[in-house]
Amino acid sequence: MVTGGRRDDGALAQGLGRWVAAHPGLVPGSGVAGGEPGGVEIARLAHAEGGMANETVLVEFGPTGTETGMDTGPGMAVRLAPLVPTFPGYDLGPQAAVQNAVAASGVPAPAPAVVEPDPKWIGTPFLAMPRVRGDIAGPAPAFDSYVMDAGPAFQRVMHDGLIDTVVAVHDVSWDTAGLGDVLAGPGVRDAVERWTAYVEWSSEGDPLPALARALDWCARHVPPERDPVLLWGDVRLGNLVFDAERQVVAVLDWDLASLGPRESDLGWHFGLDFMMQELFGRRVPGFPSRLEALERYERRSGYEVQHLAWHEVFALARALAINDRHQRISGDRRRRDNPMGDVLLARLEAAAGQGSAAAT
Repeated sequence: MVTGGRRDDGALAQGLGRWVAAHPGLVPGSGVAGGEPGGVEIARLAHAEGGMANETVLVEFGPTGTETGMDTGPGMAVRLAPLVPTFPGYDLGPQAAVQNAVAASGVPAPAPAVVEPDPKWIGTPFLAMPRVRGDIAGPAPAFDSYVMDAGPAFQRVMHDGLIDTVVAVHDVSWDTAGLGDVLAGPGVRDAVERWTAYVEWSSEGDPLPALARALDWCARHVPPERDPVLLWGDVRLGNLVFDAERQVVAVLDWDLASLGPRESDLGWHFGLDFMMQELFGRRVPGFPSRLEALERYERRSGYEVQHLAWHEVFALARALAINDRHQRISGDRRRRDNPMGDVLLARLEAAAGQGSAAAT
């Protein structure tokens, strides 16, 4: 559930219903063409599970006076800023721009993504997009029945799909799509400064010691710049929608999209994988080894990964910063003993020991 609570379903349904009625032909996922005012109404609305930095609701459409199941018929997903912010600002415009750009490039992102800037409908701006049907893994694959019950063959298909998705995102021509005007980046040093400023804001001047140490180390060992690409930002199995054959049918969650080196996305993926193993000592049996996954990325992209150890440390620092912000919002008194801090320091020590330029 989103950190800091969520809005009332009834109020959202009423406001979105008025928006749908006022925008015939514009509503993503409604299945209604232009010039059909009043031809569709909201039949049902529910909050999506998961997600902490935003609030997402799933909308079902149907003829007036009918109800459909949440897994059939046309539908729309609506994303809005959380009631208590994870980040100082929450601009939906860049998310929509990225989704529409990657979809136009062949990456299966929900499109069209439409931003409604006027808060009069539901009390806040929102982003509307078609709802893509399929299955989504939980935040911890090694503990998720959808992943673990699939068996090693399908588990490998899912992980290969994740790596191939990262390659496809990195291949998007971000400059042609005009994303350089709306996304942060591309400098690595600039990224460190942005996240250091974020921690100053999110921790209210009292950052976790492990976080402060890691960011200081990152600032003192910034790797050489490499050609920037479009970065997904939140590379996780749980941000993909799969069909029955475990093929990727949609890529979700572009909140953290930016421009930068490919290693930033890879560092996030491998860093979170390292964290899960360190915290729980478990791995999905069918997932490839770290080396196999890295080789698949390099083979498919034609790119030689460098400085990955540094990027893993930086990724884990970002992940801890966001997690600490969520714990502050929820009033978790255990936040200063967050075990993610120990994992971050373990990865930092390993990276420092092998040199910040080490790739594996």
